[in-house]
Amino acid sequence: MCDLMLCTLILLSASTRAASAAEPAATALTRDQALAVLKLEEGVWDAAIEFPPASPGAAPTHATGVQTNTFVTGNGWIRNDFEVDAKYGGHGTWGYDSKKGRYVGIWVDSNQDYIRLDEGTFDAKTQTMTWTSELRQPDPHPPAKYRMTEAFRGDMRTLTMTAIGAKSGREVPLGTIVFTRRR
Repeated sequence: MCDLMLCTLILLSASTRAASAAEPAATALTRDQALAVLKLEEGVWDAAIEFPPASPGAAPTHATGVQTNTFVTGNGWIRNDFEVDAKYGGHGTWGYDSKKGRYVGIWVDSNQDYIRLDEGTFDAKTQTMTWTSELRQPDPHPPAKYRMTEAFRGDMRTLTMTAIGAKSGREVPLGTIVFTRRR
C-alpha cells in the first residue's frame, strides 16, 4: 500500500504549479520577469517527501529524492528530472507562455501512461507558484482536478499537492515535498 501511495503522489509532484485554468490570465510578464521565476528552481535539490496516512490512525509515509532542474538551450524552458528512492522517476519541462499569460508545463513519469499538461501562475508578493492540472482516474471515474502549490523561501521550497474530487469538490491532501537546494 505504501508503494502505491508513494507512486501515486510522486507522479503528481515533480515541480511547482499554480492557479486555476478557469481564472483569467494575469498581466503578461516580460521574458526577463518570467525567467527570474524559473531561476528560483534551477539547481539540484534534495527532497523530503511526506504522504498522508493510508488509513485513520496510521503514520504518514516518508521518502527521499533528488530533483535536478536545468535550463534547456536559450533559457526559455527549464527541464526537471526527479528520482525518489530508486523506485520512481519523473521528467518535466516548463516555461512561460506569453500568449496565455501563464506558465505551462508537461510531466511524465514511471507511474503514468499519459503526458500531464499543467498551467500555473506565480504570485510575486507571496513568492508562491500554483499549478493546476487534471489527473486521470481509473475507469469509470471522471478525472480529478489537481493543484500543486509551491512556496519559495530562498534555498528551500515547499510543494503541497492536492486532488479535488470531480463530483464532490472535496480537497484531498496528497502529500508535501520540502526541497532543499544543494550547496
